[in-house]
Amino acid sequence: MMSSERFYVSVPVRYGEQIRKILSEMNLLDGDFKIISESGTLFLPTTNEIALNRIHAIAKDLPLEIGRRSFEMTNQGPRTLSEALDGRLPSEKLALLPRAYDLVGDIAVLEIPDELASHSKLIGEVFHSIHRNFNVVLAKRGAVSGVTRVRQYDFLSGEERTKTIHTEYGCRLAVDLEKAYFSPRLLEEHNRVAQLVEENEVVIDMFCGVGPFAIHIARLKQAQIIAIDVNPAAIALLKESISLNRLVGSIIPVVADAHEYINDHELHADRVIMNHPSGASNFILDACRILEAGGIIHYYDFIGGDNPENTLTEKICKLIEEGGRSVKQVSTIRRVRDSAPYEYQMVADIILD
Repeated sequence: MMSSERFYVSVPVRYGEQIRKILSEMNLLDGDFKIISESGTLFLPTTNEIALNRIHAIAKDLPLEIGRRSFEMTNQGPRTLSEALDGRLPSEKLALLPRAYDLVGDIAVLEIPDELASHSKLIGEVFHSIHRNFNVVLAKRGAVSGVTRVRQYDFLSGEERTKTIHTEYGCRLAVDLEKAYFSPRLLEEHNRVAQLVEENEVVIDMFCGVGPFAIHIARLKQAQIIAIDVNPAAIALLKESISLNRLVGSIIPVVADAHEYINDHELHADRVIMNHPSGASNFILDACRILEAGGIIHYYDFIGGDNPENTLTEKICKLIEEGGRSVKQVSTIRRVRDSAPYEYQMVADIILD
């Protein structure tokens, strides 16, 4: 039988089903390998090495360990798209096959280059035969666009739908990829910001999408989050997510343009989240108007060049000064993810005077 060395989380058998379920919900359990039981301990193969860090946020008191060892494969067939399509596609096209994919609930999302567009259906079906733990395989079509920040998808294999329940750090999120913005690549950012929020804060999420920041915060902290999005479908999904989670804080979902809502209401905030990298700069004046002294902006932008950290720092400080406020401190500035060749989605955490 074929085997391979993988990362694992080990736990006493009595906690095994609890941890297996957590890993599965967070898309961290590697279903291509068999779970091992040895001397009262279960070894669960994981998809990456940071699985333990993620589940510690939920299972803090359980005796977990992490390591690497050999696991027996459940599927003895091809392990990669290149292996499975060898002989069915020309060698020059095999080199263009996607090597990674996004996981959203039980949906796998591929990014297939234009050169392989005519083979998309075949690629999706073969991918699904390798990764049978997904119920849906989609391919991105075009970029995120429009006021509502949505993109289109091509159905490739499995159940023909774009809606699912996605889990992050124990937060259950209702997501419909074709109707409202959501990026699973911001998992760590959602958790990072939630950890920074203090009890009893008022948080304004100006472009909330399906509400991952709001849900993460409200599950951890007794805060009030006003979650705004111009897309009614996004707010409908957020309301569904509120019903799926046990929250200690409160969320007020609002269908509105953030600029109009802020100007029509008397708001005072301790923290403003501005996750709209292509448009947040147009709303800095609104954020400056509602933030208390010492308040914090989490500002996201697409920045390129050799030194994007300096570029973003200069840009955001100038925008805030133009908004009539001054910067007390830029407490964090970092690259969240690659967004294009030589371009990054960046975040700056700014404390205002």
